[in-house]
Amino acid sequence: MRDQIFGEINQEDGSWYGEYPLDFGGTICSAEILIRSEDEIAESQRDAFRCFIEKWPDLNEKLIEALIGYYNNEERFSYGPDSEEEMSAWWPEIRTKEALLQAVKLETIVVAEDFMMEDGRYIYLLFSRSWGGEDLDDNGIGVCFVNEEITEIGHKDIAF
Repeated sequence: MRDQIFGEINQEDGSWYGEYPLDFGGTICSAEILIRSEDEIAESQRDAFRCFIEKWPDLNEKLIEALIGYYNNEERFSYGPDSEEEMSAWWPEIRTKEALLQAVKLETIVVAEDFMMEDGRYIYLLFSRSWGGEDLDDNGIGVCFVNEEITEIGHKDIAF
């Protein structure tokens, strides 16, 4: 199905899926888009995504700074091997945009279910990451935006 806002999408397993090109840090990423809706897509979901995309150029740099802060203040050295040498391989120095962009990959844009939109416009971005050893549980990073403001950064499961 071709949607006026989301483009080409398909329904599967109670949600809608597609691909959406998004400039993240100066590189166009083809991110999966996941619209959480078992039925038709609600206007509130289209509105949330439309507002998010309109403000994305301003949000992009704020997001990069927030991810660098999250890494350094929450994640870095929070777990890992005992050896100092292994720890530095697990937890690289990430203080610049360039270093962050080498360590994370934007994978998915999640548009929350319609009932959540009563409290604001909820959009989540999900990233894979290269630090902290192999990510066997696919924890990655999730960023929650409400009304185009970052409200939470944590593991990917914050979107579900």
